[in-house]
Amino acid sequence: MKYLIFLDIDGTLLARGGVPARTQVAIDEAIRRGHLVFINTGRSKGNIPFSHLKDIPLTGVVAGLGSYIEMDGEVLFSHAMTKQEIAYTMQVADEVEIGLILEGEQMLLNYHSEHVHPLWGQNRPAVKSAEDMEQRYPELRVSKISFTKPLTTEAIETLATHVNVISHPTYAEVSSKGLSKATAMDFLKDRLGIADDHVIAMGDSLNDMEMLRAAGIAVVMGDGHPDVLPLADFVSIAAHEGGVGQAIEELVLKEKGR
Repeated sequence: MKYLIFLDIDGTLLARGGVPARTQVAIDEAIRRGHLVFINTGRSKGNIPFSHLKDIPLTGVVAGLGSYIEMDGEVLFSHAMTKQEIAYTMQVADEVEIGLILEGEQMLLNYHSEHVHPLWGQNRPAVKSAEDMEQRYPELRVSKISFTKPLTTEAIETLATHVNVISHPTYAEVSSKGLSKATAMDFLKDRLGIADDHVIAMGDSLNDMEMLRAAGIAVVMGDGHPDVLPLADFVSIAAHEGGVGQAIEELVLKEKGR
């Protein structure tokens, strides 16, 4: 039976600026044998560094914390945050004086931020409000919003009344309620008819926790966040050493010569 494999990008598939050779070879072989390999990232589609992934023969992409699903070049699901959700998030950002990155399917926008970070890059256009964004970029579909600094507990609780919030040590992510990396996995698992025990998820970070819990087999990189490691059915070597590659070899390619 085919395996359905979901890979986080940052700190999992992509480590120290590139995809390790061991990971590249294992994904190539898994795809060749008919298994399905998807990116499953918190990044929006417009924020995925495809230039670093151009040699990876992916089956598809899950982006924006489950807001966007694409398979073999076909968009299967696309959800955009509402104007109300965006405006409310901007209001909280003003109150806590933290800039935002509006992550769209095609591009990124600044809101009171010129923050440069590997997750978001730089040289992004800026908007002044939700209305300004709607007028200037009417076709933009925002998958999620990132705060460029960590949030206080009070700010997280305030936001959580309207949107989903994932807090990280150096930033925070906001998306529409009811969507996550895990909901996208369920969507694809059901659509493709893959049994639970043949769904593998690999990650390293706090925003991978729902994805790992939803998988039949949860793989955590050996250098993953300490709070994430207990969720693992398999702990790989470090991501930059080819942790994804090692896991695919052991769990997918090795057993019974699959």
